[in-house]
Amino acid sequence: MRRAILRVLALCAFAIAFLAAKPARAQEVEIRAGVDTDTVEVGDSVTYTLYAMVKGGGAGPTDPKLGSAAGFTVHATSSAPVHMRMNINGVQSDLNGLTTTWMLRAERPGTFTVGPSQITALGAKRNAKAVRITVVPRGKGQPRMRAPSPFDPFGSGTLDPFKGLFDFGDDVRVPPPEQPTADPKLAMNEPRAPIAFLHATIDKTRAVVGEQVTLSVYLYEDPYSRQGRAGDVHEASAADFVKRSLLEDETRTIGVGTALVGGKLWNVKLVRKNALFPLKTGHLAIDPMSMTLPQARVGLRESERLFVDVSDPPVNGRPAGYALGDVGDMALQATVTPRSVARDGAVGVTLELRGTGNLPGALTLPVVPGVEWLEPQIRDRLGAQGERFGGTRTFSYVVRLHKPGEIDLGEVRLPYFDADKRAYGIARATLGIVTVADGVAKDAGVEEAEPVLAAMPKERRVLEGSTPHAYLSERPHFWMALFGSPLACAFVVSAHGLFRRARERRAAQSPSPGRIARERRAEADAACRGDDGAVAMGAVARAIEADVVARAGVNLRGATGETAIAELTDEGVAADDARAIVDVLRACEDARFSPDGVDVAAARDAWSRARAILERVRGASGGKGE
Repeated sequence: MRRAILRVLALCAFAIAFLAAKPARAQEVEIRAGVDTDTVEVGDSVTYTLYAMVKGGGAGPTDPKLGSAAGFTVHATSSAPVHMRMNINGVQSDLNGLTTTWMLRAERPGTFTVGPSQITALGAKRNAKAVRITVVPRGKGQPRMRAPSPFDPFGSGTLDPFKGLFDFGDDVRVPPPEQPTADPKLAMNEPRAPIAFLHATIDKTRAVVGEQVTLSVYLYEDPYSRQGRAGDVHEASAADFVKRSLLEDETRTIGVGTALVGGKLWNVKLVRKNALFPLKTGHLAIDPMSMTLPQARVGLRESERLFVDVSDPPVNGRPAGYALGDVGDMALQATVTPRSVARDGAVGVTLELRGTGNLPGALTLPVVPGVEWLEPQIRDRLGAQGERFGGTRTFSYVVRLHKPGEIDLGEVRLPYFDADKRAYGIARATLGIVTVADGVAKDAGVEEAEPVLAAMPKERRVLEGSTPHAYLSERPHFWMALFGSPLACAFVVSAHGLFRRARERRAAQSPSPGRIARERRAEADAACRGDDGAVAMGAVARAIEADVVARAGVNLRGATGETAIAELTDEGVAADDARAIVDVLRACEDARFSPDGVDVAAARDAWSRARAILERVRGASGGKGE
């Protein structure tokens, strides 16, 4: 209301200055008509506005009529009269006008003519020009920003009913109207309720099982009304989704600016933002959120009920081991400590899963003979990562090793579907080799009962008197320390030597890298003579890795392509040979997990190429591990 009064006062000031500078004009009529946009989508609304102004006195315009409106349906009409009377230096002047708007809803595609509109002024019917509007199919139009309210005489729309009425030269500047500051997507054709209302949106209406759907709920408020504090809040339920909040504090709203709703600026606040992960396929519903604004007597306000069409990820290209719902962008990192234990001992394995999306709550672990995985401890650091939900999930395992020797713990693989790229990926973490020393497990023996009152002193049968004074040299402990110290030093030195020699003998009994390499080559030869391509490919990959450790001293497990090439070249391997080794390993890895299977002939060919390359590596390095 205050803004409207200021605009009327400004109009009066302009009129007074105009009449003071120029003589009164004769009666004349000015008529203009136009629309806020000339292109709309089917189902959207367009505002047609007719302005009529009688200058110099006389009755104001009456009886406005739209005329032809083919292709549209009129769903709202409003009129606003304007009347001002001014007396300056004894000269009286009147301004009488009428502003009429029609809200038209587009019904079908095409180009249509609206008007000419008609109005009665100074006893005669007068016509305004017709306008042409293009209606395009839904989703084919460009985003647009509606003009301000047609009742604003200083609006920035296509029409200005007072243009030319006051002419004071170029020095006069009218301040521009306020513009919306929120996302244009938050603009609406009509408010859902007066004073305040809720509006819910989702970033997508189609998704796959496990893909994030972002739900946002906004509170629209009339800037000239006070709503007070919301009460009786009921959250938007989604029974077929896993729901995670993307806001740090859901008890506070976040102002996002102003948006145009029905040609008027409304304040917009974000009250909820959630990541929803669908659990199944189908036409899944997201129920409305509701709240009550009692202080402004607004009552109950409720958002829309939304739907998402959910399907399974594509079957083509799906890797083996993929679990339905593992959708996002993920990476794995592994830490194993220690790398050397006794038989029946344990090591700690920590797997850190990072990324965004629906991070799984369990991992598929490799099955290795003699290796026992205990239940993990899981720690989460999850939350909003920008517009996505994600973070880090850490799995801490205790792994018991019951078989002596060089134990390869294998590799942890997590296939996932990247919904943004519409492609599958695999997060990998290689655990590497742990050395398990041979030995006999300790026997706890027979459990003995603890003595009763063990801390009590022994029984005293005689009464002792005071201890007689004695010199230090008279005490036996003095002579034991004097002559026992050299003997103790000699004993310690001898024991250290015995311990070192025993450790060397134990190390000599452990399999050397060369021996492991020979065993892996024999396994690869035997697998290539068989008919199982996947088994042969796995044996070839293990043989190559063991041979590279023996010949060049480089462990390729867990190393990426460029990192592996750099490590090989640092150890004196030719760059071409290093790249060829990494290429053969990558081909073996891709073939092992191919859903189409592996031909054993391809495994034989890979092993033949690998042996030729490894012979050159042996010639270059001299066979470090042989």
